Amino acid sequence: MSKVKYIHLKEICDVNQGLQIPISKRYKNMASNRYFYITIQFLKDNIEDRTYIENPPKSTICKRDDILITRTGSTGKVITNVEGCFHNNFFKINYDKSKIYGKYLYYCLTSKEKQKEMNTRAGITTIPDLNHFMFLDIKIPYFNLDTQKKIASILSTIDKKIEINNKINQKLEAMAKTLYDYWFIQFDFPNSEGKPYKSSGGKMVYSEELKREIPEGWKIGKLEDIVNIFDAKRIPLSKQERGKRQGKYPYYGATSIMDYIDDYIFDGDYILLAEDGSIMDDKGFPIIQYIWGKTWVNNHAHVLSAKDKFNNEFLFQFLKMISVVQIMTGSIQKKINQENLLSVNIFIPKNNLLKKFANFSIPIRKKLINNIEENQKLTKLRDWLLPMLMNGQVRIK
Repeated sequence: MSKVKYIHLKEICDVNQGLQIPISKRYKNMASNRYFYITIQFLKDNIEDRTYIENPPKSTICKRDDILITRTGSTGKVITNVEGCFHNNFFKINYDKSKIYGKYLYYCLTSKEKQKEMNTRAGITTIPDLNHFMFLDIKIPYFNLDTQKKIASILSTIDKKIEINNKINQKLEAMAKTLYDYWFIQFDFPNSEGKPYKSSGGKMVYSEELKREIPEGWKIGKLEDIVNIFDAKRIPLSKQERGKRQGKYPYYGATSIMDYIDDYIFDGDYILLAEDGSIMDDKGFPIIQYIWGKTWVNNHAHVLSAKDKFNNEFLFQFLKMISVVQIMTGSIQKKINQENLLSVNIFIPKNNLLKKFANFSIPIRKKLINNIEENQKLTKLRDWLLPMLMNGQVRIK
């Protein structure tokens, strides 16, 4: 195996710092000579309420094939495929295209090794700050352009498949939500003749508890009537404890997987609803997760599953529509406790309709899970291949 050559980033690129713009000079609407303002907040939340900057300096404008690096905030994060004017928390890499292929540079910088190095370099100050000198002093493996393109092509093929699966899952999620909305919000589930119930004149009755009309024959209950709760089984582990117990089982917090450890406490399909911390999205609905298989859950999320005659898909969609403001407690530390959660009023459809909904929605969930699991395998393959390609252990012909 031939020895891999390394070069400093300063040998192939320089950088441009972003622009700090006061809120008073940010526009809500797109117009001529205005550019989308790329901020750390946009990266965290993928917010829909974008702001725009008018006539920014050319040095602060990026195109889709440009590469941005976060200097502070999410230090070392590598961003591409976005265009606009970038905030002062970022700098743009101006690379010599005769020496380095953009996609190859992107994969170099997203490798675990370089991510760790960038964070280490930024961490020498009280507030992590990856300055230009520290960044440009980093070394990366260097091959000829043809080899760089081949390496990037291999990794891009994996990423494209992951992206396709993500887009499919977005459509599947939309399908499940549309079906729930059509049947249980608009009440146009198929009647005995296969026609939409409410639109075809199905009888509706007023529910005092829900302050709205519901189909005749439906019952009113509390969430506790349809849900099992398993909060007693939750066990928190500190970051240090998780570090000592690395493994293959996902460790869930209130909003996402936080780690992978060597044991599990749940085995099956469950729904997690954030209990404290970040408990709602920007529209005021609960942050929920669907989990399956062998998992560990800490004490910051309620662990729920539907009772026998109901199904997790119905429960999952219903929970997504609860107003958090009505059930949360605490003036400073917001929290959703069991009592408030289980006392939420709920309509209870007839059993045959719940079965029909399950027949449509459960296969959708299975497809979602299959795609997620495939993406997890693809991500592991890419993360294994990336350093092997970079250090020359896997040769490109």
